[in-house]
Amino acid sequence: MTLEMVNELGDVRAVVVKDRQPVERVRPLLIGESVPFFSLVDTADYWQASLLTVDAAHQTVSLPELLTRGPIVISFYCPCWGGYARPFLASLTKLATEVRAKGGQMVVFTNQNPKYLVQQTDLSTMLLAYDADNSVARRFGVYSETDPIWDRVSGISEDVYVPAVYVIDRFRRIQYHFLDENFEGFTQQEDVLSALPQ
Repeated sequence: MTLEMVNELGDVRAVVVKDRQPVERVRPLLIGESVPFFSLVDTADYWQASLLTVDAAHQTVSLPELLTRGPIVISFYCPCWGGYARPFLASLTKLATEVRAKGGQMVVFTNQNPKYLVQQTDLSTMLLAYDADNSVARRFGVYSETDPIWDRVSGISEDVYVPAVYVIDRFRRIQYHFLDENFEGFTQQEDVLSALPQ
């Protein structure tokens, strides 16, 4: 759409205004739904999330391969959550140790390059994957450019994920989900551990 603007001197100029994108609400996956396919590509410095099956140049681990090793807990983490971020990451780190002790593994997707997160937490108990283009988060329904968190939660000024934790069984089905759309805090670690398939 083109609008004509008149300044204080009476000069008229045309201004092109882009149409507003329709709002596509986040629609997180829920219990019973299937998890979308993803792969993790080892780039030597960190794991990179990918929707492709094979990357011949790098070691790649796919979701089906991960599931042969045991149940998976998948989470999404964003350092730009402000004061919510550090406690959530601390909870995930503790949970990852307990998940590993029960024969499972934890995969955490982040929109920040993981090499910067190494100073903040012990990553040895989890796979931290860089979801640079938010493609995995978008497929899980915890991210949408047109339904930003900052529009609902004060103190967050960037497009970020909805905090989420999922327990996935060997059939790629969600056995448990935690979503914190209001940023109230993650205190359901025992529920996650109880939901892990034996």
